[in-house]
Amino acid sequence: MFSNTPLRTKMIVYTVLGVFLILTASTAVIISTVTTQEEKLAYQQSVEMASNYANQFDTDMKANLVVARTISTTMESYETADRDEALMILENLLRDNPHLLGTYVAFEPDSFDGKDAEFVNAPAHDETGRFVPYWNKMNGTASVAPLLHYDTSDYYQLPKATKGDVLTEPYFYEGVFMVSYVSPIIKDGNFVGIGGVDVSLDYVDEVVSEVRTFDTGYAFMVSNTGILLSHPTHKDWIGKKNLYDFEGEELKKASLDIKNGISGHLETTDPTTGKTVIMFYEPVETGDFAFVLVVPKEEMLAGVTDLRDRLLIISAISILFMAALAYMIARSVTKPINRIVDNFKSIAENAVKGELGVRADTDVEVDFREIPKGLNEILNAVVIPIRETMRVTNALAKGELKERVNVDVQGEFRELEDTLDKFSETLNMIIDDSNAVLTAFQHNNFKRPIRVQGQGDFKLLTDGIEETRLVLDRVTTQRREAEKALIEYARKLEHSNRLKEEMERIINNSPVIVFLWKYEEGWPIEFVSENVTRLGYEVEDFTSRKILYGDIVHPEDMEKVEVELARNVGSGCEDYSSEYRILTRSGEVRWVDERTFIQRDEKGEVHLQGIILDITEHKKAEEALLQMEEIRKKEIHHRIKNNLQVISTLLYLESGNFNDEKVIEAFRDSQHRVKSMALVHEKLYQSEDMISVDFADYIQNLTNYLFGAYSVGDRNISLKLDVDNVFLGMDTAVPLGIIINELVSNALKHAFSEGESGEICVCLKKEGNGRTGTEPEHARTGKENKAEIQGNCFSLVVRDNGKGFPEEIDFRETDSLGLQLVITLVDQIEGSIELDTGMGTKFGIRFRELRYRQKM
Repeated sequence: MFSNTPLRTKMIVYTVLGVFLILTASTAVIISTVTTQEEKLAYQQSVEMASNYANQFDTDMKANLVVARTISTTMESYETADRDEALMILENLLRDNPHLLGTYVAFEPDSFDGKDAEFVNAPAHDETGRFVPYWNKMNGTASVAPLLHYDTSDYYQLPKATKGDVLTEPYFYEGVFMVSYVSPIIKDGNFVGIGGVDVSLDYVDEVVSEVRTFDTGYAFMVSNTGILLSHPTHKDWIGKKNLYDFEGEELKKASLDIKNGISGHLETTDPTTGKTVIMFYEPVETGDFAFVLVVPKEEMLAGVTDLRDRLLIISAISILFMAALAYMIARSVTKPINRIVDNFKSIAENAVKGELGVRADTDVEVDFREIPKGLNEILNAVVIPIRETMRVTNALAKGELKERVNVDVQGEFRELEDTLDKFSETLNMIIDDSNAVLTAFQHNNFKRPIRVQGQGDFKLLTDGIEETRLVLDRVTTQRREAEKALIEYARKLEHSNRLKEEMERIINNSPVIVFLWKYEEGWPIEFVSENVTRLGYEVEDFTSRKILYGDIVHPEDMEKVEVELARNVGSGCEDYSSEYRILTRSGEVRWVDERTFIQRDEKGEVHLQGIILDITEHKKAEEALLQMEEIRKKEIHHRIKNNLQVISTLLYLESGNFNDEKVIEAFRDSQHRVKSMALVHEKLYQSEDMISVDFADYIQNLTNYLFGAYSVGDRNISLKLDVDNVFLGMDTAVPLGIIINELVSNALKHAFSEGESGEICVCLKKEGNGRTGTEPEHARTGKENKAEIQGNCFSLVVRDNGKGFPEEIDFRETDSLGLQLVITLVDQIEGSIELDTGMGTKFGIRFRELRYRQKM
């Protein structure tokens, strides 16, 4: 069937069919793979967002529960039984934790101090006299009242029955939506009361309502039983609506998962917008809450749909392109064959008639080009020279001087054509060049010279045109320069006047005052802006020389202003800024910021221009801010020190609940480590710059504390300190303090036998700038990407003359938590540590003070 089909059609059909099959298969695979991955990525991003928010709220819930446990633990170990003091503890906790609504304790009858009868109806007590204080901020300010309904309410009865921590279901109390965190107080295995805190859930709604995903996605929180804790639009649903209230089996399944603490997602209809959405829910472990993220399905999968459409369009375009390409390839193959056949037929017909002017077309494919070329060469060898000569001669006769012989011939035909071309070229050059000059004259351009000089009679023509051009050029240039100068002068004069008026108006309405001084004693004023009246002076006071600028500069700042001006004038500076005080006419002192411009004329004389801006209020604000910042920093370090001391006390109290010496020792070691950190913040609080710690004084206090803690006074062990006057920042002081704590504690516990005398030495020396040479590889090669380390180098030695470190133990691989902590902290401060057991035990540490600078 294809035997009579043209070659072009066959090639197009085969090419397009093959490309179509390949592109269709590959496009289907690509679309399936890419869209599946994009859909999975969209689901994964939404799940991760819901999980992150759930973890965030879980942390908040745990922090609140820790406060409740702290209250109950404190009350369990509280032996003083002072009700006023306990009230003060609860009040301080409420004030130190602004996010709390209330703090409280409630004791069983006569379980606190056995004096309930003495406190009947007293403040913070009810008619039973039981100790049930409730500090709260329901009315905005902290106040105390007795707890209500504790005999029947879950917040008291559940901890009593279970002897475990309880987080209540969300509830409204006096118009506030909140939850309660309650922990039981257990003494000698018996329940004696509760300690708890109340937390408002308003902040949950504020945070969750701000969550946005894709274009219209939103989030809300629900309780374990499905009660809505937040909603971005329906605030009236909070605390009143339940997931079970909405229709749909999917929501009921989600409610059951949330109740069982299971995360997941489902596709449902949004009761608010009516759109099809994907609902992702993640449990909040502490409190049995759940974070729910609602994402419109259409928006979440919009990228997938768009990507699929783009791939389909690209595939269709590719098929069309390949079809066009196949057509062009087929046409390029068959076209030259058809043209050659038609050409030969036409030449044969004309040759029979005696018409030798017809030529074969040589614009064919290279494989067929020699056939028409051979035929044309035979015809050209006879006809072309004669016809070309006739054509050029006729063109010259008509004035067409650009015509040239365009064929390549030989012999006498070549000599004739060369002579004819030379004549026409010379004549054409002279006429074209003359016409170009005359055309330039018409456009008032007299710069174009004659470039082609004629000979004989032609030379008279070219010389005359050139002389005329020179005269016209000279006259025209002079006229244009005069006109340009006049126009420029008028424009500058008009612009100068307009600019002067505008600048005067702007300056007089601005807060800056402009001066022009002479560089002479007292700085006489040549010009001052009219707004100098803001200082109480008049312009004439200065221009009349009644008042010099030096007269209004504050006497205490006069020397500073003179020195700065002399230095900048002497150094060749063109402008500089300075701040100093001036006096108004009424004697008021004002701070100003002056920008001075120094100008020098041709004679070298100096002229001063300047503007001054009143910055008095700015100065006052700066001083107030500096004072507030200093107070804030001191308060922060003071609070951290107090909190660390509370932790140390809690560790000491908790150790009393154990009989195992190893457990007690572990608590004591942790207590000493916390104490070493608390000392750093205490020293920062006491320092003047709030940046560095007097480490010599710190080491003295830390070692004295450790010697007292280990009762060294009962043993003959002495302490020797050899410490330079060193100040270290927080980044180095905290880890170095813990290192000294561990090494000195180890020496006190293990270096000397009972009754044995000895000495412990702590030596800290400053070695100067530069790297220590013993830093880890990444510190020397610059591979650390978190910070650049700079500062002074130091050496720390902690040694004793006791029985020595056991040789069979590698101190870098020991199971001792203290030595593991030392190795880790030495790496943290980018240092090196060595052990010498020659005479007792000697730990040598070389390190550099860390100063961190953020990488860009």
